[in-house]
Amino acid sequence: MKQTFLTVILAAFCCISAVAQNFVDDAYVDIRTGFAQSLQEGEYNGGFHVDYLNIHLKGHISDNLTYVLRHRLTKAAYADNNPLNATDFAWMTWQATPKFSLTAGKHPVWFGSFEFDEDPINVFYWSKSIADLYQYFTLGVTGTYEVAPSQNISFQFSQSPLSRGITNCFSYSLYWNGSFTPYWKTTWSVNFVDNEVGTMMNYLVLGNRFTFGNFCIDADFINKTALSGQQRPFFSDVAVMLNSKYNVGKFNLCLKGTYDYNDAQNGDFSRGGVGSWDVVVPAGYEALQLAAGFEFFPLGNNHLRLHAFYDWVSTLSDRHALEIGVTWRFDLFKRK
Repeated sequence: MKQTFLTVILAAFCCISAVAQNFVDDAYVDIRTGFAQSLQEGEYNGGFHVDYLNIHLKGHISDNLTYVLRHRLTKAAYADNNPLNATDFAWMTWQATPKFSLTAGKHPVWFGSFEFDEDPINVFYWSKSIADLYQYFTLGVTGTYEVAPSQNISFQFSQSPLSRGITNCFSYSLYWNGSFTPYWKTTWSVNFVDNEVGTMMNYLVLGNRFTFGNFCIDADFINKTALSGQQRPFFSDVAVMLNSKYNVGKFNLCLKGTYDYNDAQNGDFSRGGVGSWDVVVPAGYEALQLAAGFEFFPLGNNHLRLHAFYDWVSTLSDRHALEIGVTWRFDLFKRK
């Protein structure tokens, strides 16, 4: 295994070196590892783990044609009929005009949530509505138009994040990314998403980021409605995520809370019925999760980070968990 890993890194470095002069603008590797322990119903579990080991490539082919690639070495390369299972990003963007761009390939589903938009290596605890999506990154095409400075509207047609692999389930997303004031940034979306039980779900996602000096808080809200007959279209299948950080020198002090709820009536439970319409948060589920911890950047940048977090989940028999770990990044190439 060690020899295979070194071979992959060496091969990647050789390839990058060969094409960097013309086509690569930025290439780096990052990894997050640590030790986690949990206590649930009197049972203790603990151990070391590696969450992420990624290779990143960003570059250009021409002045108006760019690409992004991110590949995980900690995932199976092929799974669930998905030949790009270990590849998060593999997209190309054509800047057709100064205001309009077209992106094609494997890229994030355009959900308007700051928790969803965050690089996974920077998220330690997820809401269930985001954590249990079958896919975060899918094959598709996205058109983006800049309606005003820092105000973008996008339409995306892609594979469904509620399906495994490449199937006949699709997602249609209208996404707006902008800001009202220097203190309030928004990422909002309306999504119509097929799932594997034959139900189309409507997501209304409102992501808000408020920044006041060294203090930042993300407030995300998701409302989900099954278009096959959900009686209460609002507030019966929801998720709320609050994530705050306060920067003190090289430290970030962090607090996070998430709440997921789906009414027990949101499904077809008749004989032969499909069960819960929401395949991510099942009907009858309710959970509150609270987490607190810190990040420490000893070098003053994102090349090295130490972290420690404690979290508690209400529905998993009051599970208590503690994680400590380290994230580091090293550059393979960076165009000056």
